Parts: sequence; structure tokens; C-alpha cells
Amino acid sequence: MKTDKVENFVTIYDSLSVLAGYSCRGELTSDAGSYESFSLCHYVGDDPGHVVACRVELARELGVKPSLVLAPRQVHGTAVKRVGASCCDYGTIAKVEADALVTDLTGVAIGVNTADCVPVLLWDEDAGIVAAAHAGWRGAVAGILDATVEKMARIGAVCQRIHAFVCPAICVSCFEVGEEVASQFPQSCVVRMPGSKPHVNLPEFVAICLGRSGISRDNISFSGECTRCNPTRYFSARAMGVASGRNFSYIMLKARK
Repeated sequence: MKTDKVENFVTIYDSLSVLAGYSCRGELTSDAGSYESFSLCHYVGDDPGHVVACRVELARELGVKPSLVLAPRQVHGTAVKRVGASCCDYGTIAKVEADALVTDLTGVAIGVNTADCVPVLLWDEDAGIVAAAHAGWRGAVAGILDATVEKMARIGAVCQRIHAFVCPAICVSCFEVGEEVASQFPQSCVVRMPGSKPHVNLPEFVAICLGRSGISRDNISFSGECTRCNPTRYFSARAMGVASGRNFSYIMLKARK
């Protein structure tokens, strides 16, 4: 039996030239599987037909061709791929190992897949440049956000104009780690309580990284929702295991009319 219909997509920014948002799991059955309902990640064990159907659904929502909904193969690194006219199709980008995409093309939706890691959407509307970055703890510590902002700047973005939105991700209460992980973060992002392992505030660390790259704190916004706290609304690897679906955070420059 189906539950009441719920949203598949949440729009976080919609202007004359930029559209950004993220996916939710959507409508679930009472015995929902680990990939149900909306997930378009192509490399986590989901049925390929389901992945295609979800990409088609989002493309219809955004008004673009399914081949122009682009996501890389993420590897928790610091590689940033610029999407240009010569590599602007799903089949090409799906094979690229990178953790962020940047583009100045219109009518192309770029995004990242996450299930507890931090997805970050960035845009400089004046320059007409957008980006989507996947910041797991390894990539965040290694500098994926610095690399993303640097790539945007190389093609014309101005750091002081860049806005960033931190989409749903694991919260500090749920992100329990070992000391070997906690030691790699500033103490302001680590919570320690007697008798328990340390917890890391990964979204806050992401904000620190963005600030270090020149983005004003006033230009950084947060969803504030935790993926692990809400496993019926979002996919969570900690709640469901890594063999499960992914949330998709996306951004696009609207085609000029």
C-alpha cells in the first residue's frame, strides 16, 4: 500500500538565470527497498532501468533532455571537472571520476549524489557560472571545496559574489567518528562527551572551507536537515548501508530565451 504522495524535489533557488534544488526519496511503499523511490546514482548497485527512469523524471521537471542531467562517478577525492560543449552528455560525464562539476553552459543540469556526505551547490549569477560539489569528510579535509571555488574563479567567477547552499547531510549528533578522523578537523567542529566517541560537525566544516576560499558567511545557506535522522525522506548510508540509493543535488543555468 502506498503512503501519501510526497515531494520528489525541493527547489532552493529559482531566479531568472539559475535553478537549484535537491531530491527526496519521494513516495515509498510500506516495504520500501533500499533504492526506492527516487535515486539516479548509476554506480551503487541500483537497477539500471530505475536509474534511467529517475533521470528522465528529473529532466522532465527541469525541462531539459535526460542526456543533459549530469553526474560524475564520485571517489571522495578533489578532482573537479569542467563541463564544456565537448563533454556535455550523460554518457561521458558518468564515466568521469570527480567530486565536483563546474559549468558555464546553459540548459545543463549538473549535480552530485550523496547519502550522508555534504552536497554543496554554488553559483555566481553575474558571471553565469555554477557548480555542484560532493564533500565527504575525506574530500572536505583534502580540499574539494577549495578546488571547486578555484575552478569557478578560473573561468570568471568572483569569490565575493558566489553563493553556496549546503543541502541535506548528516548532522553532528549522528556523525560519530574515531579519534583518527576527529583529529583532522578543527576543534570548533568536534564535539566530545565523556564515555562516547567524538562527533564531527561536517556541514560547519564545509562552511569554514568555503569561507577560507573567499565566500562570505552571509552568502552560505544551509538546509539544516539530517539525512540519517530522516531515512524515509532521504537516503542515508549510515541508516541503510552503502548498498542503497542516493540523494541528488543539482543546479543549472537556465537557457536564454
